[in-house]
Amino acid sequence: MSSGTGRTVLVTGASSGIGQATALHLAGEGFSVIGTSRSWLRLEPLRSQASSRGLKVAAVELDVNDDGEVGDALPRLMEEHGPIDVLVNNAGYGLWGPVELYSVEEFKSQFETNLFAAVRLIKAVLPGMIARRRGTIVNVGSVLGRLATPFHSAYASSKFALEGLSESLRTELRPFGVRVAVVEPGVVRTSFLRNQVIPPGLSDVESVYSPYVDTYRRRHSRFESRGADPAKVARVIHKVVRSRSPALRHPVGMDARLGILGARLMPERLFHALLSRVTMG
Repeated sequence: MSSGTGRTVLVTGASSGIGQATALHLAGEGFSVIGTSRSWLRLEPLRSQASSRGLKVAAVELDVNDDGEVGDALPRLMEEHGPIDVLVNNAGYGLWGPVELYSVEEFKSQFETNLFAAVRLIKAVLPGMIARRRGTIVNVGSVLGRLATPFHSAYASSKFALEGLSESLRTELRPFGVRVAVVEPGVVRTSFLRNQVIPPGLSDVESVYSPYVDTYRRRHSRFESRGADPAKVARVIHKVVRSRSPALRHPVGMDARLGILGARLMPERLFHALLSRVTMG
């Protein structure tokens, strides 16, 4: 199953970072790729790179948070490009800061994009996959879906939920030949961190969280430049897609692997004491 010839892949959040790298990589492996983004203009780099490399990528504006748009677009896309053989749920963003400073609406928005959009797309492609008795769903999670660090409560909880969704679906869809996997990157060199949504109250110099936030940012900045190339995540996704029996979870990056291993092997109290010391001082 190394060749993608004749198979169609839908990649959400394909305008940059992991999504863009995945769309281009899979197209280079012979898949017919549909890459989506909420903004048509933001898809220009994908269109440009695909064109310059002679790759078959259809760039499509799609708001994955909108039931109506997804309901209208998916049948049309399947009519134009054929049945969706692989769905890569990559669209997402991060809400960052102390949970006390989030509004409930901000928390809901985090789940709307990071979890419910994935559910919306899965529901759209599943009838066809089940009817054909084959298909692959790859949910792009995060190491923070396995262990949560400070100030990522909304993002981490949405990724924990995506893990649960993926694990349940894997067994639920097994009788129909539909495979489910979750890819768990650590820090990746993308615009994700720069584009994080930060509550306005975080800039308040009087905030009790300020010294801890400053320490976290200072220490975390050391790791950002050492993050994995998005192409590495794309290669792992390709490995999942071409496998006949992929594992459920696929950590990407040494930081992700070491973090997950540490949380598994160390006593819980010791691990969280170490995590607190490393991140907040």
